[in-house]
Amino acid sequence: MAKACSAIGIEYNSFEIKAVELTKSADGKVSVTGSASVKLKEGIIGEGIVTDSPLFGAALNDLFDLGKMKKDSPIVIGVNNENVIMRYATFPKVPQDKLRSVVTMQAQDFIPVPVNELGLDFVVVDETTDDDDQPALNMILVGARNTMLHNIIQNFEGGKFEVVDIDSSFLAWCRVAIDEASDNSAFAYFSLTDDVLNFVAVVDKEIKMVRSINIPDRAIIEVKKAFSSPEEVTSIEYETIAEFLQSELISSINYFQMQTNIVLEAVLFNTASKLEEQLAQSIAEKCYVPLSIPSFYDNYASGSFSPKDYAGCISLAKIGLEAQ
Repeated sequence: MAKACSAIGIEYNSFEIKAVELTKSADGKVSVTGSASVKLKEGIIGEGIVTDSPLFGAALNDLFDLGKMKKDSPIVIGVNNENVIMRYATFPKVPQDKLRSVVTMQAQDFIPVPVNELGLDFVVVDETTDDDDQPALNMILVGARNTMLHNIIQNFEGGKFEVVDIDSSFLAWCRVAIDEASDNSAFAYFSLTDDVLNFVAVVDKEIKMVRSINIPDRAIIEVKKAFSSPEEVTSIEYETIAEFLQSELISSINYFQMQTNIVLEAVLFNTASKLEEQLAQSIAEKCYVPLSIPSFYDNYASGSFSPKDYAGCISLAKIGLEAQ
């Protein structure tokens, strides 16, 4: 008889770390058996890198104790900051055993930093043809700076935690949106963190465009404040954030629709900031595509646990379960 197994999905930014533990019972039913979020003191993480390992380790232990999660469960970590670069790119179609070498050799054409500084991965989206009518593959390239990856492994494994995978937390959220989307739909997923803004267009459950935008200097202070102290954001600071988001969203939608002639039916907006609802309302007022805040994984709701803010963690934990 199959035994019960569990896995934990963890996301973090400069101000918060949160986690969900999923357990699969012997009969195959998956349920949430632990969850928690812990605020991080300023300075523990800077520019996506843990700079104070003892305090980060203490926060991790608090997280597991608060959530009553098993410290020996395999962990999948989701990251989404300026050290993660995503690009939509097209490569020649080659045999599967040669695909990674071709991507590695040609990825520099699409990524603005030296590829040898990155841990590089890719997801094949679909097949197409190039300008010469030759078979080609559309892909999402995901590059993570090696310095960040080593930093993550050092800090988690130093605390005796078992890290089995490091993934893009944004793509984890995207997988949720795609799974719950209806067939023949065309929508965008728009996500803001304290470090980066992401946009992805999904058509018929396939990603057709992805943008990853570092927060510009004109809005970085205001965005950081929206995550660390949302109640202290002034009306002027709020308008700076809203105008930045409106501009980037409209630009992304226009570019996608111009390139593909596909009309997006909806935009799903997500941010861990407490200003999420107000920002969504402001963006919606100037966006000509219906915009809403998604509610994912409602089937995992139980007791006081609300899955809305933990959807990325759930998606990451599912990866850990599937690997067992």
